[in-house]
Amino acid sequence: MTTFVLALFLAAGTAPAPATAAAAPAGTAPAPTLDLRTVLERMQKRYDQAKDMRARFSQNYTRAVVGRSTLSTGTLTFKKPGRMRWDYDKPEARMFLSNGQVLWLYEPEEKQAFKQDLKSSQLPAALAFLMGKGKITDEFEVAFAKDAKDTKDKTPGRPGDFRLALTPKQPQSAYKSILFIVDPKEFLVRESVLVDAQGNTNHFLFDGLEVNAKVADSLFKWTPPAGVRVVDTNQMSK
Repeated sequence: MTTFVLALFLAAGTAPAPATAAAAPAGTAPAPTLDLRTVLERMQKRYDQAKDMRARFSQNYTRAVVGRSTLSTGTLTFKKPGRMRWDYDKPEARMFLSNGQVLWLYEPEEKQAFKQDLKSSQLPAALAFLMGKGKITDEFEVAFAKDAKDTKDKTPGRPGDFRLALTPKQPQSAYKSILFIVDPKEFLVRESVLVDAQGNTNHFLFDGLEVNAKVADSLFKWTPPAGVRVVDTNQMSK
């Protein structure tokens, strides 16, 4: 389940995101309109004040060795404290849900669900930040990302967006770098790009973000339907 959580967050986008952009390669980027500290403070405040959030997402996972990308789309919802739900509609239906205590991965076509206690499967720090938990500077070294030097590589984001390159302070086995594309007006993350040690790239694009949308608690209450095989991953690890 831990691998799934990381893989989930490490992916997304309407087009493959080159690893060079996420790793903040050498190059010259347009001068930011605000200093880094101000951007981080406003961004932190925005997520601290958000009680809930929902959006459409697209997720593009690119395998570096074969150069193939997998595109998925769906809807995501966050709500404090510690709840989130990802409902995939393409390429196949599946659901990923955390009620703050238990993590679920439900695959309706396979009639199976994977369950894990959240205590033994902590969420990635970057994902926890998006859910309004913790401070991003506690876990990451943050700098303004530079544009890709190679003009063939398209830098994610739009003109005026803040591009933040995140490097974990403690080495992570699942990823080596993260790129946050931050809207300059709302100070919300519109895109995230994660690159793992093998150069595989996961790129999320969030659309129609709604903050404090009064999301119902019932959305995070779920019981496996009759006939669904439940795999408890905590038991598997013993």
